Amino acid sequence: MKICMMSLMMDDAPVEQIVSTAVACKMEAIDWIGLHGKKACELKKVCDDAGLPIAAHTMIKWEFINGCANYMDSFKSSLDDACVMGAKVLMLPPFARKEQISLADDRKRYTEYFAAACELAKKAGVQLTLESTGFVNSPITTADECLEILRQVPDLRVTFDQGNVATADDPLTAFAKLRDYVVHFHVKDWYVSDTATPGADLKRCGKYYTDATIGEGDMDIRSFWQMTNAKERELFVNPETKDYTGKRSALDIFKQVCAEMRSWEN
Repeated sequence: MKICMMSLMMDDAPVEQIVSTAVACKMEAIDWIGLHGKKACELKKVCDDAGLPIAAHTMIKWEFINGCANYMDSFKSSLDDACVMGAKVLMLPPFARKEQISLADDRKRYTEYFAAACELAKKAGVQLTLESTGFVNSPITTADECLEILRQVPDLRVTFDQGNVATADDPLTAFAKLRDYVVHFHVKDWYVSDTATPGADLKRCGKYYTDATIGEGDMDIRSFWQMTNAKERELFVNPETKDYTGKRSALDIFKQVCAEMRSWEN
């Protein structure tokens, strides 16, 4: 298993601490989610100094979501950052547009966005991906919604997020449909309830989901991971998790989580 640090999960920690935690937990790469207030070249240097490859960059930009006319300039900026980092994968998460008319309309607009972005990414030698996003108004969550885009944008690929898919689709069935497009993985855990609980969010499946540390929630992530074949297990996998109580250190949590994830292969 090639575990990849998801930088966002360490919140506002210094980038040096994010990298040192990944190294201490024997993670094999990092996915920089946004830039953490740094330049791409600075993130690359910290990783190079630690001997930690940058597997992916996830762009956190809001121009398209907010309906701004300059959204392609924003994408080009993130693509340039991915190139500076040497990241082979650039992920563009398809969150709901601020002025959403319908899920179907958002998918149409994202198809146009991904088509233009993919052309630029291909020329730069970077693989562009989408992921299923897990909010109640997310336009691309199920396998069939992903396929609607992928069939129209042949060069686009998938960062498969098992936990987000679970908010509207069965992750095992969805993965079987999408596996030929998958180039990177995210995994996460949730507490799931039929009724509203403090801190829970209503998802498209009609149930309420609350963040859980991987291995402590209600998701059967082991069954999902054991579907993967030898080739798929060579892909990087982000543990999208932390201690949501704030009582345990990031280093302790990631040591625990990495041990849990590696046990899925036994």
